[in-house]
Amino acid sequence: MNNIRVGTPTSRKTAFTLIELLVVIAIIAILAAILFPVFAQAREKARQATCLSNEKQIDLAVQMYLQDYDETFFPHVTERQAPVTVPDTAQDRLPYTYKYKLDPYIKNYVRQGISIYKCPSGHPWPAPAPGKWYTYDYGFHLNEANLVNPYTQWQWYQNNPDFGFNETTNLASLAYPASFIIFAEADRPDQNGSRGGLYPAPWWFAYGASDGNYARPVVRHQNGLNVGYADGHVKWKHPNDTWRSYNDNDWRRTPLPGQ
Repeated sequence: MNNIRVGTPTSRKTAFTLIELLVVIAIIAILAAILFPVFAQAREKARQATCLSNEKQIDLAVQMYLQDYDETFFPHVTERQAPVTVPDTAQDRLPYTYKYKLDPYIKNYVRQGISIYKCPSGHPWPAPAPGKWYTYDYGFHLNEANLVNPYTQWQWYQNNPDFGFNETTNLASLAYPASFIIFAEADRPDQNGSRGGLYPAPWWFAYGASDGNYARPVVRHQNGLNVGYADGHVKWKHPNDTWRSYNDNDWRRTPLPGQ
């Protein structure tokens, strides 16, 4: 019997149909929608950690400064607090900044080309100019009652002497150093950073954010901000957690917890 050779079937080329292609695209879009926010949160967490590290170094510098000055805080923190008789130049206003006071205690003032006073999530700083020679993303909570200053906050601090610190404040006078904020992330309404100071939450509750272009605590990380305390520790806080009532808050030197 003759062998009958059966021919092999012709191979067929396969390809995605339009429906299959649309399904693949839809799956990719769903995965992207799920993963992109996760990546964004991870990046923000990294920026928050860098910011917290910056604040930790700043707070440690404050502690070293206090040890060298009989545990007494500085009298001014920003060029804006210089007397009007001081020329508005970078050199003449420098001694009134907290940068001038803390730089000797901070070895890594510039890390990888970025200032330690710059938060990775902060806005770009303006170019140095009269009135804004020194810009920071962190502001110190100075009580301005002793400054010769015609602004509204000067009178507010005289009426509220327990808020903030100045040259009359030392560590021994603080009732709860671990609960007293000395600095925090700060910005102005025009997003041009802080000149070195910030006004606490109760000041803004009293006068409102429309009262001038002054630096105030700013939320940058996960609906909260990093703050530095008088005992040297720093942590992330939700703004509401720093202010429970007028008598019980983290902005007063001698708060009355529970009141």
